[in-house]
Amino acid sequence: MNSQFDMDRNAMQDEPKPLDHYIREGLKQLQQDQLLCDTTIVAGGERFPCHRMLLAAINPYFRAMFSNSFRESQDGEVLLQDMDPSIVQTVLNYYYTEEIVLVPEMAQDLFVAASRLQILPLLESCSRFLLEHLCPENCLRLYELGYAHSDLSLFQEAKTLVNLHFKRLSQEDKTFLNLTPSTLVSIISLDSLAVSSELVVYRAVWNWVMAQSTSRFPLLGQLLAYIRLPLLTQEELRDVQAELMCYRDLRPRWKRLNRQERIQQCQGLRQGMYSTCIVCVDLFTMEGPELKTKDFQVGCYDPQTETWGKLPLLKCLYCARCVAVGDKLYVTGGVHTDDSYSDSLHEFSTLRGRWTQLPSMSVARASHGFLACNQKLFAMGGWSKYEDYLNTAESFDLMVKSWSRLPKMPFALSHFASAVLKNKIYLIGGVTDSVGSWYASRKVLIYDVLTNLWNQMFLDNECYWSGAVAMNNGIYVIGGYFRSRVRHHNERWPDAGSLRCTRKCFFLKENGRIDRNVVIPKLPIELAGAGVVRWKHRIYVLGGENTYLYNNLEGENDEEYYNTVYYWEPGAPKWTRCPERLPFTSWGLSGFGCTTMKIPKKPILELFRKTSVALTAIEVVSP
Repeated sequence: MNSQFDMDRNAMQDEPKPLDHYIREGLKQLQQDQLLCDTTIVAGGERFPCHRMLLAAINPYFRAMFSNSFRESQDGEVLLQDMDPSIVQTVLNYYYTEEIVLVPEMAQDLFVAASRLQILPLLESCSRFLLEHLCPENCLRLYELGYAHSDLSLFQEAKTLVNLHFKRLSQEDKTFLNLTPSTLVSIISLDSLAVSSELVVYRAVWNWVMAQSTSRFPLLGQLLAYIRLPLLTQEELRDVQAELMCYRDLRPRWKRLNRQERIQQCQGLRQGMYSTCIVCVDLFTMEGPELKTKDFQVGCYDPQTETWGKLPLLKCLYCARCVAVGDKLYVTGGVHTDDSYSDSLHEFSTLRGRWTQLPSMSVARASHGFLACNQKLFAMGGWSKYEDYLNTAESFDLMVKSWSRLPKMPFALSHFASAVLKNKIYLIGGVTDSVGSWYASRKVLIYDVLTNLWNQMFLDNECYWSGAVAMNNGIYVIGGYFRSRVRHHNERWPDAGSLRCTRKCFFLKENGRIDRNVVIPKLPIELAGAGVVRWKHRIYVLGGENTYLYNNLEGENDEEYYNTVYYWEPGAPKWTRCPERLPFTSWGLSGFGCTTMKIPKKPILELFRKTSVALTAIEVVSP
């Protein structure tokens, strides 16, 4: 006797299958038996009988062909030129079975076929497969595919590898010599090419032309217009000139260029011509907590070589803030040695090698937020004379060189961590006196640059003078002063005694909430007020302090300042200490401006130091 379980199982097995199952199985059987086929696809001399109703139902390419008075609709044959029969067979199998087995040997051709025939599901599958198998060996071909077929994801990912490996690809990869002219132009126009010399780009174009000189030589003049010839050094110019003299059809144009003219002629440097460095503003010598000298320095740290250098001095000020946009450094606000507060904005150009004063802010600020987003600089909060906390914010348009007021912050705030992520500015923690006395904030203020609106989110604890870095679709918050469980009283700052320096770090999601799934190792030491910046895929922490407010019997501060440099790369189990320390200070330092900045490499800088002859164009003269 069957059990109830067996009866229920048999009943389930006997349940009718959905209609689409029978349609799919029926179409598969019709194709295998070649029954009721009313059209034939012809490719490479092979014939593939199929059903026009199925082809027309899946994509608009065949729908338009069969529903209009095209020859294919009348003759019952569709000729697919330049398409391999094996690709056509794979496409038809996908039509009838929804099954596809992708292999590297045919994925690119199948991608092209799916794009040409407008089979969107198959095109997406091919695109994902190609992205998973993207590598330096095939990046040129996939770049060309993404560019030609408007696949933005494939194009962008392949472009990253082309940028990094351009020199080797242009010299060793035969695919480069077979690029179409439009694809070649799109590559040599990129600012992001990782080449240290423009001669590499010149050689790449020259080799491409000479590979098929008869048909391509007339294109040489147009292609060389994309080469930044004024960036060639004198030694490189001699090599190019010797080569050009062998061809009477080429006419070089020369001109004496000064620094400004060279900047305009070259239209910017390539990515590989810069070193990305960490710049620290208002470093100075200290003995104990007091200033020993008025010699304030702008230090430049290259993590690649682990060496420090100097940029030209600015002004004698501290607690200023800085941010870089490309190869330009901007410094705003701060406190002068006479305790007056600054409202100034200065720009440093690495190519010109000098500071320029720009229009000043509407108010003087120190220990404020200073960030860059969408070619604008944003100055937010901070404090001014008489220890007034500020709730004002303003932006500086780098194109029109003027300041504009922004909506006021939800409350006055200073000494907060700040970062930019996806057109939003995040102000994390900080200190304020909005209720009549000093206290630390437990909020994240979020300003949307596009909507011009403020929003607020709560943190688990009050904190201030942390550092923040935007990376991996979120914000890493590093160190700072956090509230401890033991409370102490301070008449001037009632809540200050219960705040302690921390080694803790945490991660904020885009919505401003803490993501506890992201693990960040604790700092090697408790510190706050450090310079915290992102360099490539690392987070660097420079200097900092650990102040114990009113922690001893005499009611005095115990203060410790650091001149150490640490870094951490996401995924690493701990922080790494660098051998180099902050320069210009043996005591240590906190509260200084810190950012990453592109600095041209030495051979490029030498080009801009004085007026000299430069090659500006090469014309191809018709015989």
